Amino acid sequence: MTDNLRPERSRTPLMPPIWVNAMPAHRASHAPNAALQAVAVSDEANFLGALPVIDDVAAQVCRRHRLDAAEADDFKSEVRLHFIERNYEVLRKFEGRCALSTYVNVVVQRVFLDYRNRLWGRWRPSTEARRLGPTAILIERLVTRDGWTLDQAIETLRTNHQIEIDDTVRAFCNSIAARGPARRMVAEDDAAEVASPGPSADANVVLAERDFLAKRVQAALDRARQSLPPTERLILKMRFDDSAAVSDIARALHLEQRPLYRTIERLLQTVGDAMRADGISQADVEALINAPSIEWEQGEDEPVPPATAGREDRKGARWLRNR
Repeated sequence: MTDNLRPERSRTPLMPPIWVNAMPAHRASHAPNAALQAVAVSDEANFLGALPVIDDVAAQVCRRHRLDAAEADDFKSEVRLHFIERNYEVLRKFEGRCALSTYVNVVVQRVFLDYRNRLWGRWRPSTEARRLGPTAILIERLVTRDGWTLDQAIETLRTNHQIEIDDTVRAFCNSIAARGPARRMVAEDDAAEVASPGPSADANVVLAERDFLAKRVQAALDRARQSLPPTERLILKMRFDDSAAVSDIARALHLEQRPLYRTIERLLQTVGDAMRADGISQADVEALINAPSIEWEQGEDEPVPPATAGREDRKGARWLRNR
């Protein structure tokens, strides 16, 4: 008796991958400039074709989490930048094994978690609360993260969880009572009078535009560098990324020092021409390098945001200054 074998299921993807014209990374470094530019144009066209799906999924996530109009616009910009970063790498990873909307939904959900964690911070219980157990962790979360008073937290444990705290947990409660809530809930009318320690709305717009320009310039710079042969990429990396002297580069690579100066000038001219062909003008580069820092009142324990870092610390600043 033979088994009734099921016919093999077709493994045809639900939709064709949108990166079919993309070139593998290990071949890109040996391809001519024209081929790389064609790949860049294809990636951008794929992004523009998927943009309605991306915006629709981002809008659904905004409605699901009840973001207001301003927050929704900020998040949609974050989503677009995420897909644009690293030369549309997120879209190139799509293999067509599911619907594009399903893939985009997973990506956007993860972007939203990062976006919310960046705005709110990621709360973790203290070592003492973990040592005392789940009751102490719950009290600390209600007081320090959710902004409840200690009496409200204790009453919630008694009413909702039927938990009576002992002397050890009560001593812990007394220790966290002096900290105060991490966030204080106030009425909307009262919140309008509270000055924000961060940048103003206009400054946020300027920072967003500057970050978007920086990502465009950096992406064009990376594409221009990848179009060079490996030895020439290594020369520029040692000169500008590692700040190595020309004499040290010539000694390390067994090259003549005097012709190496002209080689570096030629490579910088090649990189500059490739960036201009990619739509990056000299005015864009100068606007990015000479952009003034935006300052605001900052607490003692608050870290300096990346957007306010000095121009010398920006990735690619030495490249752009010498291109």
